[in-house]
Amino acid sequence: MFLLDNKKKIHFVHYDAGPGGMEVLLPVIIKELTQFDFSVYLLRSEKPGVSVYQGMTIPVQYGDDNNLKAFIKAFSYARKYRNEIFHVYNIGPFFLLLFKLAGVKHIVYSIHGTVYWKSELKKYIFKAVWKLALNKRIVFIANSEHSKNEFFKKVSERYAMQVIYNPVDANRFKENKTIRTDNTINIIYAGRLANGKNLYKWIDIALKVHLQFPQTAFNIYGDGALKSEISDYVLHHKAEDYIHLPGFKKDVEQVYQEADVLLFLSEYESFGNVVVESILSGTPVIVSPIPSMKEIFRDYPQFLLSDDIQKWEIEVNDKIAQLETLKKLAAQASKNFAERFGVSQHMNALAEIYENAN
Repeated sequence: MFLLDNKKKIHFVHYDAGPGGMEVLLPVIIKELTQFDFSVYLLRSEKPGVSVYQGMTIPVQYGDDNNLKAFIKAFSYARKYRNEIFHVYNIGPFFLLLFKLAGVKHIVYSIHGTVYWKSELKKYIFKAVWKLALNKRIVFIANSEHSKNEFFKKVSERYAMQVIYNPVDANRFKENKTIRTDNTINIIYAGRLANGKNLYKWIDIALKVHLQFPQTAFNIYGDGALKSEISDYVLHHKAEDYIHLPGFKKDVEQVYQEADVLLFLSEYESFGNVVVESILSGTPVIVSPIPSMKEIFRDYPQFLLSDDIQKWEIEVNDKIAQLETLKKLAAQASKNFAERFGVSQHMNALAEIYENAN
């Protein structure tokens, strides 16, 4: 007698498995929602380096870096599993249309971004393809009110969309401060080293802060396309003695616990996992006043810089001078964040969506 596996099949689809803000959440979902059977399809070829699925036993299949081959492989995969649930993350209108043409019946589309095109020509092309790809059977999820509003403004507001904040593990990210014997102030960045993260401005501010507070040390954690250029920029300013690039750290919770403050000056974010993780770890943040940060820190504006970027250097120095006050505020905010952005709020909402996909 054979036992049938009655678990619903969920196929995560996204571009690659590098440890970005969105990607690191997917293994958490897989581990939490054990009542479902997960597989992963990555639209691009397997890349060297860190994969968020490393060490997991779930099936992972890869597409191709050549667009034509990527479309063919994705169509074949979608056609094969068209009766199962496809939970796709930021795949864009072309692959979404492809899955529609392949006959995929149940698509959950998660929006973790706010940039949809980078030129007027692409705007008209992409909007036309979005129009063809969208339909009322797709379940839309946004990871913040900001990303939801950007989709409505730039793509379409014809379809309902649920906001489910990114899940952050409050058990993993919790205060456990390392006691240091020196007076060094450890200021960090954590995330991708990529365009849009304002890392050159970050270093410029670090140079100014170090002039006023010589005991400061700066650590830029992460990896990405700009790593070499950022390293050269630090060397150019002869700041390598106090601005370091340790690279990507898997145990990022320890990075937060050892830090005194996270300086995060991103130009755009749909959410901002790292700032929530930092607060949960008891480490205060100083962040750019972009819409997603204003949404996260709606009750704690003290962590936000002003809208005037010309004043940021002065404002960061002022906040460093009041660091003990910020630390007390972070301890207060962490309790609120554990409830607002905790794992359960995301998992319960996602499980309900999967169960209702008939």
